[in-house]
Amino acid sequence: MKKSKKFINYIKSEYKLFFILLYVFLTFGGIFIFSNLNMDYFILCLEIILFVTIIYLIINYINFKNEENLKEKLEKLKKENSNLQNKIFEERKDIQEYFLLWLHQIKTPITVSNLILRDKNSKDAKKLKEEIFYIEQYANLAINFLKIKNRESDMDITNVNLDKILKNLFKKYSMLFIEKKISLDYKSVEINVISDSKYLSLLIEQILSNAIKYTEKGKISVYFEKYENSLYIEDTGIGIRPEDLNKIFDKGYSGFNGRLNEKSSGIGLYLVKRISKIINVKVSVESKVNKGSKFKIKFLS
Repeated sequence: MKKSKKFINYIKSEYKLFFILLYVFLTFGGIFIFSNLNMDYFILCLEIILFVTIIYLIINYINFKNEENLKEKLEKLKKENSNLQNKIFEERKDIQEYFLLWLHQIKTPITVSNLILRDKNSKDAKKLKEEIFYIEQYANLAINFLKIKNRESDMDITNVNLDKILKNLFKKYSMLFIEKKISLDYKSVEINVISDSKYLSLLIEQILSNAIKYTEKGKISVYFEKYENSLYIEDTGIGIRPEDLNKIFDKGYSGFNGRLNEKSSGIGLYLVKRISKIINVKVSVESKVNKGSKFKIKFLS
């Protein structure tokens, strides 16, 4: 049934050839009849044309059948590929949902531990509170990493008050500034930028968090240069080796500083790179070992 259907489809595809043959037969037949020519020659020509046409049709049918078979195989492969992609998508979705659930669940004991430690003033209690803060930060980091993977419906480009974002982050990290005795040099930035407040806050937070993490003493300076339309975050920390500067934004790369500091995940600055492309800002860094680092966030629009 399938073969006969293919043959019928092939005959239909060659309808122009049959019309041409009919036209040739009628034309030459009319010429032979009206000219009183010997019809034996006409019949001989007719047989030759029919023979050549049949050979042509057979060869062409074989090619047509092969093409149809290839099309069927291609369609089958497309369906299999589509089914496989759907399966991968569902599996990935399940993993993400489970990962998000786990991250939200781990935040509960962190919150409870913070409540228990709230009234404790011992040195150990303060150190434990600092470690719990970092655990919570890494849980948030993982959540934000997943959110960036599916960011399409999560963007809200609007007029953002930069000063408000910075002050919220300073308040969030005030415990670490106090515990590590790091001073903050900051004057209010009366600047509004067009961006997504959530992603811009996350980008600045990763840089600020790194500055605090790698600064044992001294200060962190945050300032805005209007003529460059750029925000600077400068620290007096351990700095970055020259050979690491081109790699610090790579996923999973923590470099020499990461080995010195076990808290380094290698994700924070990778998120900075990803977010900078999403919200159209340019992030660059200058650094000297044992002198500190200076990150520049240039707003392009």
